[in-house]
Amino acid sequence: GLVFVFWGINWTMSAPNYAAKVNGSEIPSSEVRQSYQQQLAQVERQTKGSIDETERNEIKRRVLDEYVNSEAVVTRTDALGYRVSDGDLLKAMAQVPAFQVDGKFDQTHAIAVLKAQGRSISEIEGLFRRDVKLRQLDTALNISSFATASELKQLRALTRQQREILWFTVPAAKYTAEATADDAQIKAYYDAHKAEYMTAETVNLRYVEISLGSLESKVKVDDAQLKAYYDEQKAKTPERYTQPEQRRVRHILLQVTEPKEDAAVKVKAEAILKRAQGGEDFSKLAKEFSQDTGSAQQGGDLGWSERKVWVAPFADAAFGMTEGEIRGPVKTQFGYHILKLDGIQPATVRTFEQSKGDLTAEYRRNEAERLFNNAQDQLADAALQNSTDIDVVARKAGLTVQDIPDFRRADGGGELGKSAAVLDAAFSQDVLDGHLSPIVEVEKGRGVVLRATDHKLPQQKPLEAVRTEVVAAWKKQRGAELAAVAAADAVKRLTAGEAWDAVAKSLGSAPQQPKFVSRTDQSVPVEVRRDAFEAPKPEGKPVYQRLSLSDGDADVLAVTAVREDPNGDPKEQEALLRRQLAQQSASSEAQGYAVAARADAKVIINAQALD
Repeated sequence: GLVFVFWGINWTMSAPNYAAKVNGSEIPSSEVRQSYQQQLAQVERQTKGSIDETERNEIKRRVLDEYVNSEAVVTRTDALGYRVSDGDLLKAMAQVPAFQVDGKFDQTHAIAVLKAQGRSISEIEGLFRRDVKLRQLDTALNISSFATASELKQLRALTRQQREILWFTVPAAKYTAEATADDAQIKAYYDAHKAEYMTAETVNLRYVEISLGSLESKVKVDDAQLKAYYDEQKAKTPERYTQPEQRRVRHILLQVTEPKEDAAVKVKAEAILKRAQGGEDFSKLAKEFSQDTGSAQQGGDLGWSERKVWVAPFADAAFGMTEGEIRGPVKTQFGYHILKLDGIQPATVRTFEQSKGDLTAEYRRNEAERLFNNAQDQLADAALQNSTDIDVVARKAGLTVQDIPDFRRADGGGELGKSAAVLDAAFSQDVLDGHLSPIVEVEKGRGVVLRATDHKLPQQKPLEAVRTEVVAAWKKQRGAELAAVAAADAVKRLTAGEAWDAVAKSLGSAPQQPKFVSRTDQSVPVEVRRDAFEAPKPEGKPVYQRLSLSDGDADVLAVTAVREDPNGDPKEQEALLRRQLAQQSASSEAQGYAVAARADAKVIINAQALD
């Protein structure tokens, strides 16, 4: 559960701006809300939007608990004296794939990625330091965990044991085909399963629909409109149409991994600076000395970049240089840099023609959203004035009434499918009473107003109407019952001493040879494996069992022998098994540690954090 999460969008919240306080440390509402929104969206995708308020509140509670528990562990690591050096921080960053170029850590790329997340440098460092501290604690728990010889023996017995089994299937289909029922049996089955023979609850659904997609396809765009839109947007947000000044810089980075190394690293950087300013090839010096693995082999070349890509001291130096100038050493949190400016690209403004492609799509989308909002208002007003007549509403809003006959409460129907929001609205009491629904969002950018007629409650289907279905269901059930009886009788015969092959053949099953199987043997049905390993060990004679399968068939199973860990373990494998068991123990201990940290922590919850 010690996870480092830092991707996403910054949120703004009204005061108080914390979701919880743990031992005086605040958990920002923005972080918790972001995680809640992500988990909620994931659940809604899985359930296709059918999630009620109780489930939403459960997700909120779970997300907040995760943050509180994690913060309780973090504050305990602080109290225990866990600390993270700058060197540890850089190592942690270097291991993140998103910060790598061609499999190697690239400082400039990493900063650009993180800046794009809207985080400050201090926030980024804080999040990384937090993660490294939690990893240190996790490592300590792993190191302190171990497996005893008896635990190892039990694990080996559990996972390595093999059992010799053989089995045959008594198919229910044979008995199903032969089963016959009289009227009394059919009536009794029908009476016992009446809930399975009900008509669906339905309404005849009439609706009008507005959608962003249909409106967008109708939007016409000409150059005059686009040019006016371009001028308007350029005046409002000139930065969108301006390519900022870019500079191409090479650098040589000498890292400072420990504070005590700072002076020595600076002296070394000054010596390299003198060599570069003295005329030595900068690219060769970068390849020889630079510790920026992402750019060293390219002669320190960082490519064309805007000012915002780099941390402040580096950016100030780079954008204060003249072309060809070499400057340094410049100190940042990553160490000392020696810079060479290779080129300058002045800021430029994108012309109308250069922006036309993007503008067309944007203008069409914005215009469609405006029309959609107007259509929503118009539809809402029309529905308010005519709360029961959808034809009048459609005429006033310029829309067409559509129909879905026999729209079912269980699974909807027609073009609206089984949208949870539509189902709730269509079968709400107000709509069933003849009123129009408010605008219901089927999906983003698509809304409907509903009118339900001819509401039909579930009705019991008479036996004669479903007799064929009832007979088939009874025969299937009877077939499974008779197969189970035959399998149970076979177990009795085998226990009494009859031969396996003879019993199997008498039931129409092919005899087979016994084989040893493990708990994970995929060649054996899972139900057979489960029962084989739950059965008692055979003591001198086979253990016979009957098991009913989910498809109605029945199996007869014989467990004839057991062997413990037949192959043994070389020392390396035993050591690996011991480590795996220790890791499982460490994981359990980490969970217990987190629970204890939460129990000891002083926690203040802001109940409105996710409202």
